[in-house]
Amino acid sequence: MIVKLLVLFIALNLAGCKLDNQPTAVITQTPDVSPIPSDTWAVLDTTGINLKVKIPTGWEMDNTDSGIILTEHMGKPETGGILEGIVVYIFIPPLDEFPVNQTEDTNVAWQIMKQIIKNPDYVGNALVSEPVAFDWDRHDAAYYLLNNRDGTVTLLLAIGLGDDQRLAVFHISLPEDQADRLRPMLPELLGSLTIDDIAVDVSALRQLPDPLVFPVNASPTP
Repeated sequence: MIVKLLVLFIALNLAGCKLDNQPTAVITQTPDVSPIPSDTWAVLDTTGINLKVKIPTGWEMDNTDSGIILTEHMGKPETGGILEGIVVYIFIPPLDEFPVNQTEDTNVAWQIMKQIIKNPDYVGNALVSEPVAFDWDRHDAAYYLLNNRDGTVTLLLAIGLGDDQRLAVFHISLPEDQADRLRPMLPELLGSLTIDDIAVDVSALRQLPDPLVFPVNASPTP
């Protein structure tokens, strides 16, 4: 596994541990891989739903038991493997412990995210924004932003996969001093997304706020 990520949506299949036992955004080893050429696809097909997204040219991919990790830049041994670029973790988590009040107007992704951010077992000591709901090509979708307080920030973006209340989650982290790169790159990163071989229109991602404003520590009171 090329990256230890701060995964905030967890019940997952990663041993089911809570956030305080979750890995942080540090690269622990450099695998023997070569940059991936263009027109190569990452495929997640472990839950009866097939997700595909094109891997950006020169990025690297790692498959785990629970999802896919796309990495822009590997950490260097001399810097301790600290995150140097964008890392995208794509997974479909189990959601059994998150009840949803199902109505015609329910945005499942938003309802679940509201529960997540209120639970310190999942968000730990990260600074977290309020979830924002939106429609992503007729799919319920939502996102929230995190300041991980370790020099990295994270966009947690989810899209609904159908009537059974499953979500595909995109956990996208990068160094805090590169935060302004993320929003302009979102259409490029996720514009090729397909769900069961049906392309998902990228237009909604182009309507998200630019820049994305990540939470910051409040100034101390004089």
